[in-house]
Amino acid sequence: MNKTVAPDGAHTAQVRLKENFNIAKSMQPYANRLRLRLVHLDLADPKNKKRLEDSWRKMIDLLIKKKIREDVAQQAVAQALDIAADHQLEVLRRDQNFQELKRSRSDLRRLGKQLEALVHAISKLPPRAKGELNKIVLAQDWRSFDTEKFGELIHEMICVLAKSSPACIATTALSAVIEPLRASRHPAVAQIARTAPPAMLDLWETIPAETRTQVEAAMRAWAAPIRRPAIEFLNHLISLMEKFRPQLEKKRRPAIEGHYGRRLAKIWQELGLHVGRAFDGVNDRHVESNFQRFGRLALTAVGDESRISTRQIENLKSKLLLRR
Repeated sequence: MNKTVAPDGAHTAQVRLKENFNIAKSMQPYANRLRLRLVHLDLADPKNKKRLEDSWRKMIDLLIKKKIREDVAQQAVAQALDIAADHQLEVLRRDQNFQELKRSRSDLRRLGKQLEALVHAISKLPPRAKGELNKIVLAQDWRSFDTEKFGELIHEMICVLAKSSPACIATTALSAVIEPLRASRHPAVAQIARTAPPAMLDLWETIPAETRTQVEAAMRAWAAPIRRPAIEFLNHLISLMEKFRPQLEKKRRPAIEGHYGRRLAKIWQELGLHVGRAFDGVNDRHVESNFQRFGRLALTAVGDESRISTRQIENLKSKLLLRR
C-alpha cells in the first residue's frame, strides 16, 4: 500500500479514494477527469487478487461457451474489467456534476443581476454617452458572436464608460461590469484596484456551458435595432439566458448501473452477442442472462456487489433499438 508521512514524521497508510484501488483521496476533486483502470486495483491484497482471478476465469468461460475465440474473449474481458473499475467513480462524478450545475446556475443568476444593473445605469446616462455605447453595438458583426466577441464588446463599453460623464452615473455603470455585485463595501477594500478580469466576463465563463453555447447561437441570428441598441442588446441577452437556463430535474435520477450497462453493451454487441434478459420457462420467471452475469462478474472482480437489474436491461434494450 502507498505510504505518506504524517506531520509528526510517522508513516501512515495513505487515505484512498476507493477502498480497493491505489488512488489517493486527494484525487477526489478530479473525479471527472480521472479514469480508473484495472491496473489501479490493489493486487497486494490477497482477497482482491483471488476475487479478480475467479471472476476473470468465469468471464472467459462464459464467452468461450458463446463460441468466442479465447484471444478475443481475453481482450473483451480486459476491456470490461477496465469499465467496471472506472464505474467505481460514477457516484462521485454524478454528485460533483450536480453540485457544479447548481453552482453554475447560481452564477447565471448573478450574471443576470449584473446585466440588469448595467441596463439601469445606462438608462440614466446622458444622450452623448448612450450614443457612444449604441455605436459600439451597431458596429458588431452578430453573425460571429461568441465568447471572444462578447469580451471585446464589454471591454469597448468599459472604455466608453471610463470617459463618460457625469462620473457618478458612469462609475455605477462601470461597477456593474467590473465589480461583483456582492463586493466588499469596506472602505479599505473598496480602494484596492481590481486587477482580475471584469466580473461580468468571469461570470460569463462560469455559467452552464450548454446555456452559453445556446445563447451565443441565438445571438448570431439577432439584428440590433436602431432605437436603443445598447440597452436592447443587454435586455435580449438577459432574456436568452433565462430562456436557456438549465432545469434541475426533480424526478428520480437514473441508476448509475444503467450507464455501466450501456458501456458494457458496446463490447457485448461487438462480439455479436445479444443484450437481453433470460427466462426460465420451467419455473415461469426471469433469471440472470449471460449479459447480466458478465456485467456482475466484472463488478465483483473489482469488489463491487451491485449488478445490472432486469429493469435496466429493458431500458438498455429500448435505447439500443432507438439507435438502429
